[in-house]
Amino acid sequence: MANFLQNLQNKPEPVKKTIMWTSVSFVMFAVFLFWLFTFPFQTSQPIRDEGLANLTKEMPGVWQAFKGQLDSIQNLWQK
Repeated sequence: MANFLQNLQNKPEPVKKTIMWTSVSFVMFAVFLFWLFTFPFQTSQPIRDEGLANLTKEMPGVWQAFKGQLDSIQNLWQK
């Protein structure tokens, strides 16, 4: 290993940069492959919660009320 490092130090700058970027690309590709093979491709369906179902039903009304409040504030500023 020490021989390799000493030989690398004696090489010209462009060769050192090429070796560095090749090494970085190889390690990045290896990490990506590890991530890809350990990634779970099958996902389970979320459990339906009654409270969550009620919240999703009420959200449009909440957003409409919020938009109405913003419109009234905007009207006050324009006056």
